[in-house]
Amino acid sequence: MSTLRDRRNAARRRHRLRLAWLFLCALCTEWRRRARSRAALAQLSPHLLRDIGISPAERLSECRKRFWER
Repeated sequence: MSTLRDRRNAARRRHRLRLAWLFLCALCTEWRRRARSRAALAQLSPHLLRDIGISPAERLSECRKRFWER
């Protein structure tokens, strides 16, 4: 027979697992966004880079970063 304490502990574990899962999903979403943004930046023409105020060196620096790097 489970006690109230056992049920509360089980609920806390489930809550922590949900939070960990949500964090992992958010992290993966952020990594995908960075990868897509850097891929799009790599495709911009010099004219468009000037329009948004990014130099070719800045673009190269940003595009060389791994998806997990800020």
